[in-house]
Amino acid sequence: MRKYPTLPVLGRKCLADYKIPGTDITIGKETKLVIPLLAIHLDPSIYPEPEKFDPERFSPANKSMRSNFAHMPFGEGPRICIGKISPS
Repeated sequence: MRKYPTLPVLGRKCLADYKIPGTDITIGKETKLVIPLLAIHLDPSIYPEPEKFDPERFSPANKSMRSNFAHMPFGEGPRICIGKISPS
């Protein structure tokens, strides 16, 4: 799912003005956003040797070293894939 996500990009619309923390950038309400999911999943600064199959990337120790948003095969937030099975 990291190398071949179901969607290469996610589209979202900002519901309220949002100031990006640590910057002077504000995303205005109603702004349409494109999240480059495939680019994030193949970013070598997040996943060294991104084309290599390495299941250890997702060990608890390795997962704890990166952002929760570095792997979003089903999207995130209120529009996450309805087919995602959540742990009970």
